[in-house]
Amino acid sequence: MKSDQHNIAIIGLGYVGLPLAVAFAKHYKTIGFDINPARIEELVQHNDSTLEVSTQELKQAENLQFTANLDDLSS
Repeated sequence: MKSDQHNIAIIGLGYVGLPLAVAFAKHYKTIGFDINPARIEELVQHNDSTLEVSTQELKQAENLQFTANLDDLSS
């Protein structure tokens, strides 16, 4: 299975979802969804207020995108 064949979506970017999204993004295009736009904004800026994932890990997760828009999950 090639990594470009699948896209992964993680719903909820709390203490479980965010580390999971970062792990999947090492091998797959991954989108992380959360209903809280402020949470998305902090993650886009490579800041995790839950301290589950480091700034360095977020910067290295090049295959990871964040969104609060449900429509982004269908593309």
